[in-house]
Amino acid sequence: MLGFIVSGVARVVAALNRYLPSLRLIQRVVHRRDSHKWGVPAMLLAVPYFLLANGFKSILEEGGHSLLSVPLLWCLVMGIAFVALGPIGLFLLAKCRVQEVRARRKLSRVGAERRR
Repeated sequence: MLGFIVSGVARVVAALNRYLPSLRLIQRVVHRRDSHKWGVPAMLLAVPYFLLANGFKSILEEGGHSLLSVPLLWCLVMGIAFVALGPIGLFLLAKCRVQEVRARRKLSRVGAERRR
């Protein structure tokens, strides 16, 4: 039963990654070192998502079909994800830079010891 649920979730995530490029963008910013600097500009992508969510909300309030709540929820989730992406990207960038500085210092210490 658990394997069936995990398999279903994996298929849904794979389909969403294939057809919704925003998930791919989030994965690249969070999981790649050279993309951490794009976290704060990616926060700007939250604005269209929230505007679209506001449009869906107004349609629903005017008596639109209740199935429009699904894209409304999707827009809200993606907007919140992009808003959270900026600070996460900055934190990961700072963490990587600290690790790089430590590695450089270690290499310079080892080089200085070999020269003696």
